[in-house]
Amino acid sequence: MKSFTSLLLLGALAYTAAADELTDLASDDVAGFNVTQTIVDSSNSGIDLSLLNCTTDALQFINTAAATANSTAARRHKRATNTGNCIDVHSHFVFPWYKALVPTTGGQPTPDWTLEDHMNLASSLSITKTILGSSTPQANVFFGNEALTVAMARILNISAAAIRALYPKKFDFFCVVPLPYVAAAKAEAAYCLDTLGGVGITTMTNHEGLYLGNSALDGFWSWVNSRSDNPIVYVHPTTPYLKVNGKFVEANPTLYIPGLVEFYFETARCYMDLSYSGVLTKYTKIRWIAAHVGGAFPAILDRMIKSLGPTMEASLKSIYNTRIFWDSAGPTYPNQVRGLLGYGIPKSQLLLGTDFPYAPAGTYAGAFAGLVNDPDLSQTDFNNIARNNSMALFGSKLTM
Repeated sequence: MKSFTSLLLLGALAYTAAADELTDLASDDVAGFNVTQTIVDSSNSGIDLSLLNCTTDALQFINTAAATANSTAARRHKRATNTGNCIDVHSHFVFPWYKALVPTTGGQPTPDWTLEDHMNLASSLSITKTILGSSTPQANVFFGNEALTVAMARILNISAAAIRALYPKKFDFFCVVPLPYVAAAKAEAAYCLDTLGGVGITTMTNHEGLYLGNSALDGFWSWVNSRSDNPIVYVHPTTPYLKVNGKFVEANPTLYIPGLVEFYFETARCYMDLSYSGVLTKYTKIRWIAAHVGGAFPAILDRMIKSLGPTMEASLKSIYNTRIFWDSAGPTYPNQVRGLLGYGIPKSQLLLGTDFPYAPAGTYAGAFAGLVNDPDLSQTDFNNIARNNSMALFGSKLTM
């Protein structure tokens, strides 16, 4: 019988061989970005990307994107860098290999996506910079499996970093983290922010049924708050889940697909949880981005907050006015945003988002027009929402 030490050694040798095979597919130079080194870094950190059946496809996607980056269309997009002035903080990549793993999102077919389509949409709306993030389920494709979740977060971040390297003036990205696995999430966020160059962190409203205020995640928020770079956390809604008898069960209480309306209630649940749990008041350096101008959160805000007493009410309202930013993704202007502004949220906290490519086809121009034509917004207000507020929030984190 082999000793435990010899089994570990055999595992390490096999693991190194798998990593070497992946480095053969990776490129040393994707517009200055060394994908091969990220594979080596992953192996050295104990992240086995070979566990994922999609890793080869992900690396091939990067290689193909790099090979076509000098096409006529790509050069046209690169030359058009300065033709717009808007910044989109809520937008998504949907790599073909990811769509194959996640064929439905929120109960609807996961949309097709290409870089060309994304840049065309941005150009049509005068968007200069897009900050890409992963929509649900982010890295949580394999519930309950930490190794696969960690590997998925890493390959998503490598892929996003490659896009930013190919089109640095067009794209930046948020770092995916493998919550609810706190130690792994801290390590991935550190690598992605400090080595891959992500401009912030993206989470979902819940990860495997744990909402962001759950005490099990407190170590992650403590670490994020301890960073010196004033971290930004962008929270995307997802399907609610409960863990029943060791199994994850979708907790959508209606017959309707969760992406239709439940995502709005998820955002409300999440920010209620962050408020009640003390995460917002305890970790004072974190800035948050709430999707869809807060979803259903403004509708319950007074009922929730007034139960906490006047001191806590004043403290939380100050946080909502200063450290939470509210993106416009979806048909949120001119009507839905009124519920948010009714609480005195300053317009300096409002950001532009498109939700591309997950919104219904043909709705992006209409949603953008709702913002442009909002009668309660001056031209200065629009300019701030479309660009200046994001510049003030992200500052030098963005590649401009």
